Amino acid sequence: MVDTKYTEQVSILVVDDEPSVGDALKLILESNGYGVTLVARGTDGVEQARDRRFGFAIVDLFLKDICGYRVITDIREHQPEMPILLITSHDDPEVFAKARKLGALGVLRKPFSPQQILKLIDSHLRGPTQ
Repeated sequence: MVDTKYTEQVSILVVDDEPSVGDALKLILESNGYGVTLVARGTDGVEQARDRRFGFAIVDLFLKDICGYRVITDIREHQPEMPILLITSHDDPEVFAKARKLGALGVLRKPFSPQQILKLIDSHLRGPTQ
């Protein structure tokens, strides 16, 4: 369980077109105190980031409408400081390098456990000094 003092006011944007992944992330995050906005299209994720403030974003690499790299780039225009985590089923070092170059916090390979995603988000919210 995540320490709720770090989750109380954090809203997370989840962009994933695979219903089982998106729904699972929503359930995991909400049950640990995060607010979640789930969208299945990259363009909808960019629109949400333009219209609302989020404390964190999780973006799938391969979406039906646009590439996750493009989503990261477009979100950065509206919320340059928002931490973004890229998720993918591919294990290609180029994916990791490109995601980092675009400003992503990192890449998490599917399948991942609830503990992995929560630990990553929680450790980022706490920062290196806590």
